[in-house]
Amino acid sequence: MAGTGAAIVGMFLVLSMVMMPSCLATVYTVGDSSGWTSGVDYSTWTSGKTFAVGDSLVFNYGSGHTVDEVSGSDYKTCTVGNSITSDSSGATTIPLKAAGTRYFICAVVGHCGMGMKLSVNVVGSGSTAAPSTKGSPSPATSGSNSTVTSPAVTTPSSTGVDNSLSTSPVVALWSICVTWVAICVLVLS
Repeated sequence: MAGTGAAIVGMFLVLSMVMMPSCLATVYTVGDSSGWTSGVDYSTWTSGKTFAVGDSLVFNYGSGHTVDEVSGSDYKTCTVGNSITSDSSGATTIPLKAAGTRYFICAVVGHCGMGMKLSVNVVGSGSTAAPSTKGSPSPATSGSNSTVTSPAVTTPSSTGVDNSLSTSPVVALWSICVTWVAICVLVLS
């Protein structure tokens, strides 16, 4: 019976470790309550944020706008027509699957030039770096495919308070729960 309890504890701990990274991902609503529109300074919006592999960007926008991922040179010059991906659904979610700089523009003529452009530096696990802004983009990361889906998640607020599951009280509570379950299973086996 003791072997069964240990196996259950082991399976639970492995499952907990596998699930924990997904709980730590942050979903960022681009432009917060303003969304993806002209008149927003997206370099200011990225200021103070660290985008990590596993996080997602959610673009909310009205008709007459697009979200196009482009190369660094197309971002810098606001060149349209060479998009890596493009969406005009009004709700675009971009999972950040790999480290590197990602570039997004609105491909409607003139919108990028009026500031509808976003550059984010995605760091890998364990790395720390400041998010990039509009200045001096480097080439886009090759092989950084994007999946476009509709968002259905809670996002950080514009007040700077992070409402995601990565906040420390949630992590602490999760750790306490995992520890208590492991202790209970060991005591009962």
